[in-house]
Amino acid sequence: GYDIWGTTDAFRYVFQSLTGDGQIVARVASIQNTDPSAKSGVMIRETLTNNSAYALMTLSPGKAANFQRRLISGGDYIPTPTLARPNVSAPYWVKLVRNGNTISGYVSADGAVWQLVGSDSIFMTGTVYIGMPVTSHLYGTLCTAIIDGVVVTNVISP
Repeated sequence: GYDIWGTTDAFRYVFQSLTGDGQIVARVASIQNTDPSAKSGVMIRETLTNNSAYALMTLSPGKAANFQRRLISGGDYIPTPTLARPNVSAPYWVKLVRNGNTISGYVSADGAVWQLVGSDSIFMTGTVYIGMPVTSHLYGTLCTAIIDGVVVTNVISP
């Protein structure tokens, strides 16, 4: 896929539905450097349309960790300010937590001690799609990411 940004997205997504509050934790073991803006991580989307509201905690080969989101379907994306992005790369842990209308993104070196990257209010329906996206940032080019340690739960941990 071309990217997850702007007002429409193009990417691959492995997902399941989640009703209510919950979280997804995963370790991005590696991501192919097809472009410095290639990305993979964890995502919560309201719908499967290409302009859906979403929250994404991602790692990129050249842009560190980023908590980005689209607050409303058809709106533009909002990245974490560059200076606030943790300068980390794969392998690294990522986590998204949905608590009511608040979605928060975290990173961790060990999967136990978490650093908050960003949080925002995103009004989504009760049932959303939660999973792992990958995008190459180049039309017609595939990007390989290896993600392991994935846990989706309706129980929110601190």
